[in-house]
Amino acid sequence: MSELSAVRSALDDIRKIDHVLDASLVSRGGMFVMGGSPRGAHRETFAAMSAIIFGAAETTSTELKDRLGKVTVELTEQLVFLIGVGPKYLVAVTTDREADGDKIAREAGGIISRVEPLL
Repeated sequence: MSELSAVRSALDDIRKIDHVLDASLVSRGGMFVMGGSPRGAHRETFAAMSAIIFGAAETTSTELKDRLGKVTVELTEQLVFLIGVGPKYLVAVTTDREADGDKIAREAGGIISRVEPLL
C-alpha cells in the first residue's frame, strides 16, 4: 500500500467512527491535502480556517506553558475536532452534536498514529 493510500485509508477509518460525518487532512499552513470537507463548505476555506484556529490554540497553550490535546469547535448542529498530526499536519473531524469528543479524539488518534510516521 502506498503512503497516500495508507493515509486515505486512515481517514476512511475515522469516518467509520460513530457520529463522525467527515475527516480531512490539512497542512498547518492551511492547505487542504485530502479527505472530505463538511457538506456545503468550501474545502479550501475550511482548511485555512482549521489551521488558523489550531495555530491560535497552539499559541495559547505555549503561553500557558501547557500542551494542546485537541481543539473543539462547537456549532449549533455539528462539532469540529482539530487534532495535530506531527509538525506539518492536522486532522479535522466533523461530527454530529451527540459525539463524545474525548472518545472521538482517542479513536481518531489511534488511527492517525498508524500513519503519522508517513507524514
